[in-house]
Amino acid sequence: MATSLFPQPVQRSKNLVEFKAGKCLREGDTNVVKADTRKGLVYLKQGEDSLMHFYWKDRKTNSVEDDLIIFPDEAEFLKVEESDGRVYVLKFKSSSLRMFFWMQDKSSEQDEELRSRVNEVLNNPSALYGGSEEMAF
Repeated sequence: MATSLFPQPVQRSKNLVEFKAGKCLREGDTNVVKADTRKGLVYLKQGEDSLMHFYWKDRKTNSVEDDLIIFPDEAEFLKVEESDGRVYVLKFKSSSLRMFFWMQDKSSEQDEELRSRVNEVLNNPSALYGGSEEMAF
């Protein structure tokens, strides 16, 4: 029986992290963002292409609006300190691209843990499958 020299890709279907979050829309070139009122879901998943995907989908229509491929150390997920709400930004290190999100879960207890987990998944994907569990809220 012959075996392949190249391992077959592992099917990864579970979300590595997910949480309820709406999008915020930036007003022109200002630093002001306004909440998009749609109910949304942010989730991170390693695709069949073995690349890390950052998704945002509308929970009402179940349609994916954003699917970003993010390489390690390319982006970070940060709390917007200047905000009067629970606003976070996906900030890219090599460009001026910023995507803003607002947490939609009623409780803020898990916000910091989610922020940390998103950064861990984005920036250290090779360590994910050494027994790490998915995290969903």
